[in-house]
Amino acid sequence: MVQIRLLGEQVVSDATGAPLAVPPRAVALVGYLALHAGLPQPRGRIATLFWPDSIDEQALTNLRRELHHLRTALPPDSGLVVSGRDLCWRDSAAGRVDLRDFVLEGEAARAAGRDGADDEVVVHAGTALAAYRGEFLPGGYDDWVLEARAELETRCVALCELLGDALVRAGDTAEAVEVARRRLRLRPLDEVGYRRLIALQGELGDRAGAVSTYHH
Repeated sequence: MVQIRLLGEQVVSDATGAPLAVPPRAVALVGYLALHAGLPQPRGRIATLFWPDSIDEQALTNLRRELHHLRTALPPDSGLVVSGRDLCWRDSAAGRVDLRDFVLEGEAARAAGRDGADDEVVVHAGTALAAYRGEFLPGGYDDWVLEARAELETRCVALCELLGDALVRAGDTAEAVEVARRRLRLRPLDEVGYRRLIALQGELGDRAGAVSTYHH
């Protein structure tokens, strides 16, 4: 099994955890396909997004080069699906992508929240947040990367709120405080996050902590 980490780092490793020699642009290609998992993406669209300043023929040549790197490094059943016109990522036990863990567990947490199943919210949201170790494709600044990065961060903030509320209802205010701190690290200039943390610290009886958060 290969492990592909796109959140907080860009690393492809084998079953032992040893990094594989995959160029950053090829890792980004996995990131793009994983964002649209299950939906075939036309080669021409990908080439234009990745190499907007190149002519179509050169962009497609560049794409074939990065695809070659991936097909050399990844096992055939890793999840990468290649055809003459399209590329696609399909979830597979032989290829684990942290982005997919985050997305799928987050969806499960939101579904549990709609059903009022707080215990399942805690499990799924906790797993999703554990997968989110940092921003999507750090160091990448293509327009599509920045857009996806902002969207994923927004999802992570929403999961923090969902998990925090479930923990409070379960009586675990101390853990809800830690989740609120996680939310603040994601959005350090968001007043709502500080209000949430202060309120939780007050419920916990941590007056000094609430005052410190207020002054901060």
